[in-house]
Amino acid sequence: MPGQSPFFEPLSARDAWFLYAERPDTPLDVGTVYIFEGESQVPGGRGAQGVEDTIRERLHLVPRYRQRIQRVPLNLAHPVWVDDPNFDLGARREVLPPPGDGASLRKLVMRILARPLDMRRPLWEVTVVTGLRGGKVVLVNRAHHAMVDGVSSVDILTLLLDTTPEGYTPDPPADVWKPRPAPSTWQLIRPMLWDVRAASREDRSMMPAVWKTTRLPWSGLMKLGGKMATRRPDLFFNRKIGPQRTGRGLKVPLASFKALKDRYGCTVNDAVLAVVSEGLYRWFKARGERVPSKVRVFCPVSVRAEDARGRLGNQISGMVLELPTADIPMEERLRRIHVSTGDLKRTRQAVAADKLVGLADWAPPTLLVLAGRLMSNPQAGANINVTNVPGPQFPLYSGGAQLLEVWAFAPLYPSMGLGVAIVSYNGDAYFGLTADPSIVPDVEEFTARLQEAAAECTALAATR
Repeated sequence: MPGQSPFFEPLSARDAWFLYAERPDTPLDVGTVYIFEGESQVPGGRGAQGVEDTIRERLHLVPRYRQRIQRVPLNLAHPVWVDDPNFDLGARREVLPPPGDGASLRKLVMRILARPLDMRRPLWEVTVVTGLRGGKVVLVNRAHHAMVDGVSSVDILTLLLDTTPEGYTPDPPADVWKPRPAPSTWQLIRPMLWDVRAASREDRSMMPAVWKTTRLPWSGLMKLGGKMATRRPDLFFNRKIGPQRTGRGLKVPLASFKALKDRYGCTVNDAVLAVVSEGLYRWFKARGERVPSKVRVFCPVSVRAEDARGRLGNQISGMVLELPTADIPMEERLRRIHVSTGDLKRTRQAVAADKLVGLADWAPPTLLVLAGRLMSNPQAGANINVTNVPGPQFPLYSGGAQLLEVWAFAPLYPSMGLGVAIVSYNGDAYFGLTADPSIVPDVEEFTARLQEAAAECTALAATR
């Protein structure tokens, strides 16, 4: 539209960091696989194959999905979101070859997730997969970490999924969508040059408020800093990773974890971590590896306020936890994990990490670019990333077809050749394992050991 002012919205430092940290071999997007029944439960329903029509009806509720990234030269400022003038809603389509089994689906999903998103387009995509046994329909959804955080992305999906087979049709937008013009480089840089003095005065006036000792969780900061500065244990899957991906899945009844929670006074997350810990121990032992007494795990934690639920962007922090992987009884393993997570909560380590990340807003973008490159430093950090996302405990639908299974696959980070993502949905916990096959050629063996660990937890919860 002639004379229309350019539109742009800067990324926060937290969101931009995921762009700075990404490498060609390590795409940092959240991948989720949704398996639906083949037919709608409502006569005339479009089913999951009609997800494009569902998205088209509701896309105006999430404007970010029509926007792409525009970078600022020399990283003088963070990238900005601008409307994509070439926006194309079209979903990708794939058909599994006969016999349409789980192995062929896993191979296809991992090929999709290994491919970096096109930075010239909005940073999300949906692939509709048909040909699976039983006529089931699969949706493979990807969204870049700069756009959403994996811990709360379930909030966004409530816009595309329904709580009843009938669903709903939202009110149409008031106007037909037209892309607004993008800014020029000069329009992005000029405010920085003009307002540098004012910004400098404002920064100085606000600094004391940021560093108030009564507001910062100093014990948590010290514990977190100490862990991140200490060299992590050197495990076989902590190597430079390549571009290929493989994956496996494991479904465990959520009731097993809830039974452990009720019996031992722990949390469901403690019980999930106990399964991961026991699975790692059994896997190391079966491989003939040296069994470490502890494995350092990074656990993302949502710090999203209640009034920010459903908004795009990252409100994610995390805790660094040392899982006990020595040869100890499951009951003792669970007890130690419960003590450790309780200590992290008392010292507010997740809040401390969030404060540290929040201070990135004070750092120039060029410094955050450097921080992103240092992400692959093997001397610090965690051995493995374990994400646990609590999802809705009731059935969801798309186009009248019920969602049967949800599998999340977390991105692999440099020098982390293995990752675990757990999402709970409608009474079950779904473990999604992602690995670099050149480093972890036996991810199916780890899955089997996790299954044994889950069975042991179930038996432990059932004993009187």
